[in-house]
Amino acid sequence: MLCTTSVLNRPQRLSGNKALPVRPIYLISKTPYEGVIHIPILTISFLTPPIDFTHYEGIILTSKQAILALENYDLDWNRLKCICVSESTAVAARERGAVDVECGDGYGISIPSVLRRKKSLEKWLYLRPKIVASDWIEVAREEGYEIDEVIVYETTCNEETAKMTISSEGILIFTSPSTIRCFIQNHPILSTHSVVVIGTTTQNALPADVVSHLSSSTSVEAAVDLARQIASEG
Repeated sequence: MLCTTSVLNRPQRLSGNKALPVRPIYLISKTPYEGVIHIPILTISFLTPPIDFTHYEGIILTSKQAILALENYDLDWNRLKCICVSESTAVAARERGAVDVECGDGYGISIPSVLRRKKSLEKWLYLRPKIVASDWIEVAREEGYEIDEVIVYETTCNEETAKMTISSEGILIFTSPSTIRCFIQNHPILSTHSVVVIGTTTQNALPADVVSHLSSSTSVEAAVDLARQIASEG
């Protein structure tokens, strides 16, 4: 059952002798985060195409979903070298036992620089979603790196979220271009909303007339912290 909220039921905070409404914070993402209202805007479907992992020096992971997709394969994948797009993805890989892990700065375009640091001459495997938001792989290939791509999951819009009530005073956190695309299919982004985005790739996917706040790093934690700061300012 999906969580809903309304303006009438918003919690209150005290300012002097007056009670002021606390603005609700909506996290529009694949996974929830404690203390904010989660809108599960995306549905994830995992795919299991045949892969011979012995052909590769290691794997490139640009999301936690790619790590979950690996659980569908009968192999000790955590023994492979891993290049992760961000520290949060690297943490998820290490939690599942990966040892040889390096990460970029949260943006796909940083992955070629990680390949340069590793001075890799072998072939890498990029486990990717059906739709990608960055062209980093073309940059890497132009530099001579050999990378195979395999689609191991795809995301679709969760139509159930169309039933959710979004406060006109809410703070909206978008975590990817696809979350924006799915959200605006059923909900408007109002001028009364405050919008927080997790990175510049997501920010560039917003409609041109939407003003947004960029989190200090490409992590949900940083985006939620910024949203809470905005909420505290009224």
